[in-house]
Amino acid sequence: MKSIKFRYNKYSPSVLYMMLVFGVVLGLLFFYAFLVLSGMEKGPEYGPAYFREHPKHAVYLIFGLIPIAMALPAWVAKKCWSSKEEEAQLEIYEDYAVLCFRNKELRIEKGELRINIPNPHPYWYTTYILKVPKQRMVLVTSIKEAKEKKGSRLSLDIAMEELSTYRK
Repeated sequence: MKSIKFRYNKYSPSVLYMMLVFGVVLGLLFFYAFLVLSGMEKGPEYGPAYFREHPKHAVYLIFGLIPIAMALPAWVAKKCWSSKEEEAQLEIYEDYAVLCFRNKELRIEKGELRINIPNPHPYWYTTYILKVPKQRMVLVTSIKEAKEKKGSRLSLDIAMEELSTYRK
């Protein structure tokens, strides 16, 4: 028996995508609320006195806030998503492997496993989709571990390499 401990991100990429969409929509709503409260949604001549005297600055402010309203919530979503990680264990035997994660044990017989890596994927994490009969798991490499190791192989990558001998 060979045992491998590995770390993985707690949340799947679909959670990140939902957080990104929610964050960007929220950021754009705040941007629109700023325009309405300042009176500039009707034009620079209806806004504060400074922008009536300098309408170019109002245009610069409006178009400068759009990327900020979109990028800042996206950055916050990425930070929140990558801040949580969990640990799991892979026990490898001759004819089968046991994957222990999220308080579950999954027995994987030789020839039952399919491992997919979606393409294209972001450079800062790798997603592994493990499929066995009647079960599908999504594991994402730990962002914290990637920052700690900087350049060396991540524990999830090593575990998936070892588990690849059980592929169909």
